[in-house]
Amino acid sequence: MYGQAHIPKQRVPLSQKDEKWKKDCVDAFINLSKFGISERRAYLRSLYDYYNGVIDEEDYNYVLKPYGKTRKNFPTKLRNYPIIKPIIDLLLGEKSKRPLEYSVTVQNPDAISQKEEQLQNLLLNNIRTQFLNELIKQGQVEGEQQEVPLPKQIQEEFNRSYVDSRAIRGQHSLNYIMSQQEIYDKFQKQWFHFLVAGECYSHKGVRRNEPFYEVINPLDVDFDKDPDIDFVEDGDWAIIRKFSHASTIIDAYGEFLSDEQILELESPTHTSAEAYLLYRAEASGADDNIYRNRLIEIVTVYWKSRKRIGFLSYIDPNTGTQELKEVDETFKLTKEMKEQTNATLEWEWVNEVWEGIRIDRRFYIKMNPLAIQRTSMDNPSICKLPINGRKYSDINSQPISLVSLGIPYQLNYNIYKYRMELAIARSKDIIAQFDINMIPKNWDMDKFMYFVEGTGIAWVDYNKEGIQLSPQHQSVLDMSIKTISQYLTLLESIMVEWEKLSGVNRQRQGSMGTYEGKGTSQQAIVQSSHITEDLFRKFSNFEQRELQGLIDYSKIAWISGKKGMFVMPDNTLAELDIEGIGHLETEYGIFVSDGGKDVEKLQAIRGFAQAAVQNGLPMSAAISIFESDSFPQIKDKIRQAEKAQEELNKAQQEAQTQQQQQQMQIQQQQMELNNIDKEKDRQLQIELALISAEGDDKKNSASLEKMMKDFEIKQKQLELKEQEINNKLAQNNQE
Repeated sequence: MYGQAHIPKQRVPLSQKDEKWKKDCVDAFINLSKFGISERRAYLRSLYDYYNGVIDEEDYNYVLKPYGKTRKNFPTKLRNYPIIKPIIDLLLGEKSKRPLEYSVTVQNPDAISQKEEQLQNLLLNNIRTQFLNELIKQGQVEGEQQEVPLPKQIQEEFNRSYVDSRAIRGQHSLNYIMSQQEIYDKFQKQWFHFLVAGECYSHKGVRRNEPFYEVINPLDVDFDKDPDIDFVEDGDWAIIRKFSHASTIIDAYGEFLSDEQILELESPTHTSAEAYLLYRAEASGADDNIYRNRLIEIVTVYWKSRKRIGFLSYIDPNTGTQELKEVDETFKLTKEMKEQTNATLEWEWVNEVWEGIRIDRRFYIKMNPLAIQRTSMDNPSICKLPINGRKYSDINSQPISLVSLGIPYQLNYNIYKYRMELAIARSKDIIAQFDINMIPKNWDMDKFMYFVEGTGIAWVDYNKEGIQLSPQHQSVLDMSIKTISQYLTLLESIMVEWEKLSGVNRQRQGSMGTYEGKGTSQQAIVQSSHITEDLFRKFSNFEQRELQGLIDYSKIAWISGKKGMFVMPDNTLAELDIEGIGHLETEYGIFVSDGGKDVEKLQAIRGFAQAAVQNGLPMSAAISIFESDSFPQIKDKIRQAEKAQEELNKAQQEAQTQQQQQQMQIQQQQMELNNIDKEKDRQLQIELALISAEGDDKKNSASLEKMMKDFEIKQKQLELKEQEINNKLAQNNQE
């Protein structure tokens, strides 16, 4: 054992990690946890109470009990007037509208070589096409020439649009997990914890050959990490502590429990009272469920132990190259291997994640190395815990949250509201003093007040017998409180200071002053967003880590392959077809874009949509821009619209050229018809001349007969040509 916590030694061979060693490790890390101290859980629970408007009267004892005693029957009551919740709710709404843009990249060493190989193939195909066009041009080969872009254009387009097929596979895998595990909704829940408690945690892994993702309540997790480490998954150990009924435990861990253990869990005599007392002690208010003492404690522990691995270096007899192979501690280097392959073996101790579950402080299950180790290909000692999380601000100080920053303002706001209600209760307005003997004779008080209220006149009798009245005895008392307006000013100053600290001002909430212009309001919104941007940025880094973990676990979960359907971010259906070995051997990287910048881009592009429609952008493309929630989708749709517009313009230009050619053909055919008509007129003149000459010269009958036959043949030829031209004109008109 080492350290003050009596944690068993971790750098021991696997053969020495027996059942006792495993139980001692689980108990040691649980005892090391802060779960035994309820202050942290009570503090975190109070943050959620402040968000929900639950009042803890101990915070107001110096107001409600100024002299150590409780005053009853006061004319007012301390109430909560929430000023924290609207700010948190607004940030929750903004987060739900910020796009989550993520892209998957391939980080394998051969990624660059594959890209260069594909570019080389494209350039070779381009050269072949140019050579074929030249052969067709010279008449050596029959066919039509193809349009060939320049090699520089091919390279630019390739660099812009190239995506590794493995990256596409990884992108589809992550889209599938996002849809099946409802990651968007779970991230929104994580964001709520991050704002309220300043902490957010998750649990992920593989169950039944599928990746799973769970949101952990900050009250149920504890961990230890280096001060310079931001994320829990890089820490040394992490614990999840929950309370469940026996039925829930059997559903989750029934296969690891014996029949005797299940019976003991179901038996009321073996219920742990400590779990009830701890849970009940931290609960605020009355506990309506008296049977909560049936809850059973479940503690899941993850910690980093050590294991011994070897690096075997040898010469492959088939290829003659030097090879390096990783082996476990049971491997033995034989004399034959040394002689035949010149093998050498070097040992090294590396980290390994272990898990263990303790149920009801009696039963220990699943105490073994984690089946799926998220290790690095470059450093085998780097491994990550299945539990991840981060805190908002804990550098050299206790962690804080947005709610914790607003607690002083919420307390003061409620106190000033309480004081103002007291002032209103004490305020009696202006009161007139009348001598009761001034009421006329035979009138009672009700009748006198009736005339005062109904007519506004107070009838008095100065001549009562035996009573001497003087108008000088009448006076007016001003019992109104002048401090109410001062309380309103104080309440307004508290709101202004809280909004300035939180970064959510009135303009950002949608409230504008009377004399504020559009430019002033927009500038105020931009300035306020700079304060909250750090919150969004830190949570975005956490989301990137989570997506990286999910795709890493999918490589093991889908080792046998995976097929399915899923919904893409643009609400279209897509197919998932994963080849297990290729997916396992790919080293993926996740990149999450800046959501704030994406929102600004989306708003700017949507602002240009109207002008784009006026300049020829199709209305359907403009509608798709407004329907898109991501900048890459909009860019892709704009490119598609531009490409469709270019094709339409090209088709219109071709149609216009074809129409001009048809018009030229029609004009040419019309000219031919005119020539035919002229020829007919000439033939008619010849026929008339022949008829007139027939009677004059009977001697030349043979020559005349020949001329008549030639005329008939010529006439038929003209008729056929005229019919052909008319058919072409009719066909062109139909086109």
